[in-house]
Amino acid sequence: MMSMLPRVLRKSFSNRKSRIAIAIVAVMMGASIASALLTMSMGVTEKIGTEFRKFGSNIMLIPESNTIEIGLPGVSFGSVTEQSYINETDLYKIKRIAKWSSNVLGYAPFLYQVVTVTTPSQPLEVVLAGTYFDRPVPEIRDFTGNPWTTGIRKIAPYWEVQGAWVEDMNDRKGCIVGVAAAAKLGLEVGSLFGASYLNPETRNETTLDLEVSGLVATGGVEDSQVFVNMEVAQELTARDNKVHSVQVSAHCVDCPAEDIAIEIEKVLPDIEAKSVRQLVKAEEQMMMSLQQMMMLIAAVGLGASVLGVMTTMTTTVIERRREIGLMKSIGAENSRIASLFLGEAALTGLAGGLVGYVVGFILAQSIGVSVFNTTMEFIPVVLPFTVGVSMGVAVLASLIPIRRALGIEPAAVLRGD
Repeated sequence: MMSMLPRVLRKSFSNRKSRIAIAIVAVMMGASIASALLTMSMGVTEKIGTEFRKFGSNIMLIPESNTIEIGLPGVSFGSVTEQSYINETDLYKIKRIAKWSSNVLGYAPFLYQVVTVTTPSQPLEVVLAGTYFDRPVPEIRDFTGNPWTTGIRKIAPYWEVQGAWVEDMNDRKGCIVGVAAAAKLGLEVGSLFGASYLNPETRNETTLDLEVSGLVATGGVEDSQVFVNMEVAQELTARDNKVHSVQVSAHCVDCPAEDIAIEIEKVLPDIEAKSVRQLVKAEEQMMMSLQQMMMLIAAVGLGASVLGVMTTMTTTVIERRREIGLMKSIGAENSRIASLFLGEAALTGLAGGLVGYVVGFILAQSIGVSVFNTTMEFIPVVLPFTVGVSMGVAVLASLIPIRRALGIEPAAVLRGD
């Protein structure tokens, strides 16, 4: 009987082309939806995470502060917090965390100081920030063997700079000025000005001669600051190898940003790593909502496929009652009859799954371009998943019709009852 199964299946498919076609179309519809949404879920969430990173850092590193309680026994006068710093020479370790190093896209340290700028009307105070603009890190190599680069241009591509960036890490004059600070100080691209800092410990005043390379507009506090190379700010304030904070941009779809923050704290034990919850939460909620919506639509599509295949198989059983009764009368066991229908269902699912995958991939491309303005890449795992689910759906939808077929009494059918 088993040796005749392929022949029986071929004859069944050739004699019932319209019914089989309807079942394949039903499976294909569900498979195409599942294929399209799975491709989009795996592709778009990755791209959305990258787009979120364009809005800046999502982890902030600050030094641990030492708080000293002052007073007499039984009388407290409050506390004094000692200013702490992060060692600049340790920052490369951020890219060497154990588990999530590939997720760290970049970082930018900052050293802040209020300086005095002389204007035609009167001296004005402004915040000077030393940072990395685009800095190679010799301790870290990329896949080409060249030093890995990091800085503001890496973690904050949303910065709109009018003019030019400070390209040379050894530039002692170039600076980027926030638009609000530029308006306050009367500066524009190419302007020259001096910035002075009076050291409170030595009482020595140091003056920088700066030139505006570009103006930046971010809509945030950066608009009121002046940015220079890190070494310039360190020399001005006599804080060699010291930074106040570090902003880290970490791309993470399948891992919480808090996990990356914990890993960073392990390699930099004297700092506190805090995730920027507003951005991280928005990213996580967007990813979760998108995936839940896609899963719901895919479930509805596959449910419709189950109903379509079940209806088709039930009709097939009704049409083939005499054939089933005859097979039973000549000694065919229920397992043989079930194998016949399960084979038909599996082949139907296979055909529907293959066609559905192709249609789904085309659909994913169309939706990706029209909705997300991006193309979807080929993801190998989607094909076997789609085909496997399609065959499973077809077999599952056939169980009730097969049970009905196995309950047919050959004597009653042959009598014409």
